[in-house]
Amino acid sequence: MVDRTEQVALSDDGTGRLTALMEDVLADAYAPQPAALPGPLAIRTDSCTVDPPFFGNGDIGRLAVCHTVNGLAATGAEPRLLTLAVVVEAGLPLALLRRTAASVRDSAREAGVTVTAVDTRVVRAGELDRLTLSVTALGAAAPPPPGARPGDRILLTGPVGDHAAHILSLRAGLGYEHHVPSDCAPLPGLLSALRTAVPPDAVRAVLPVTDGGLAEALHRIDGRVDGVIPVRYETQVALEALGVDVLDAACAGVCCVVVTPEAVGSALTALRSHRYGRGAALIGEVAGVTGGAQGPAGDGPVRLR
Repeated sequence: MVDRTEQVALSDDGTGRLTALMEDVLADAYAPQPAALPGPLAIRTDSCTVDPPFFGNGDIGRLAVCHTVNGLAATGAEPRLLTLAVVVEAGLPLALLRRTAASVRDSAREAGVTVTAVDTRVVRAGELDRLTLSVTALGAAAPPPPGARPGDRILLTGPVGDHAAHILSLRAGLGYEHHVPSDCAPLPGLLSALRTAVPPDAVRAVLPVTDGGLAEALHRIDGRVDGVIPVRYETQVALEALGVDVLDAACAGVCCVVVTPEAVGSALTALRSHRYGRGAALIGEVAGVTGGAQGPAGDGPVRLR
């Protein structure tokens, strides 16, 4: 039960009180003067909103960190540092702000990154859906993947649609959220293990499956689905009830990975050895046909499991 006796006040804006509160909760995940990063830097900035901002097995804090570090890691970079800006609605219970900071702390630790700067602002009640976060990730840059080529194989790091099913069911009050947790997870460790396990340049492209779902990722690489798309039974049931196609369902901890044909076995072994890749699967190949994503092989429906 959230203690609502302590709340964010509009008068907190600009005082540093909320920033100090967050820095205190971040504890050892916060270092205002980190060691300099060697070599060229890679940078990614994202702003995060979600309705509701607090959900079953996560919240906006975890979602913001994961979305940003996953996007940076997908480029081949190694995320190291984060900066965090939080805009809070007056009246938000301080307990929820502490929960958000704790989620940022735990997710940053899991991703192997350090929060190096925090800023907070307050707006009037009714001007915001409780709070929004903006996160910038910095890391050691690496040569970008060479890009997908016709005949390359397409892997998924895990089942799709869990995040969409959880959030949309929670909004609609359907109850499926009790059976389908969000898949929100930091993936730098998974992607690092993958790249270590295969030859250089065997990973052609990595695309986080986010708001546009798997369909958007396939469109960007001219992907053809000729395998089984992993999706949990409970997730499929929830998405059907919500009227959402599994190909369009958002994820928060799944990547679409393109590898050379020779690297498929090693890549799947590496992915399945990691806690966030145990459901990894081969789903298709790059068609090399201009004009976006290709449909499933043949005339049949996309197969789900």
